[in-house]
Amino acid sequence: MLSSSAGEAADFAGGAAVDWSAPYLGVSGGHGWLRDADRSFAPPLRSSGDDVVFGAHAGYLHQFGAFVLGGEAEYMRLDINFEGFPIDVENAASAKARAGFAFDRMLFTGHAGASYITTNIGLKDWGWVAGAGADYRLTENLAAGVSWDHMQFNRFDRTLIDGKIDLVKARLDFRF
Repeated sequence: MLSSSAGEAADFAGGAAVDWSAPYLGVSGGHGWLRDADRSFAPPLRSSGDDVVFGAHAGYLHQFGAFVLGGEAEYMRLDINFEGFPIDVENAASAKARAGFAFDRMLFTGHAGASYITTNIGLKDWGWVAGAGADYRLTENLAAGVSWDHMQFNRFDRTLIDGKIDLVKARLDFRF
């Protein structure tokens, strides 16, 4: 038993194929950009904002050969203020399916799912999220990566507002 564990550790250190199958927890931080158009005005009133974002995520991946499939739940603290308006988009929670390909220590994935955001003025709604990312296994249990999310909200909270949020994040995951 000890020799097989030592062999596995040596394989990982020596660059042998890495198995991405595992549950994981992680943190992320980056920058977010918000754009919207209020169609109750003619022409539509457009506004935007940007700010630092941070959050946490949990998920599970399973590897089939080079193909990797899984899911992830994520919470992000946004606090993005509309320029010139006292309105903040505060929180986002997402549930995403992930799929991609592993090349030993590198993993490239795309993701898609549902996202729910809240504002400081009581507006909240569901939308969709899609994006892509890349992760690199630093050790057997630690991975670092980057990701991009695009969120879309049409007729936000039954208004004539269509909103888009883009997030670019650095991630750090602990794999069990």
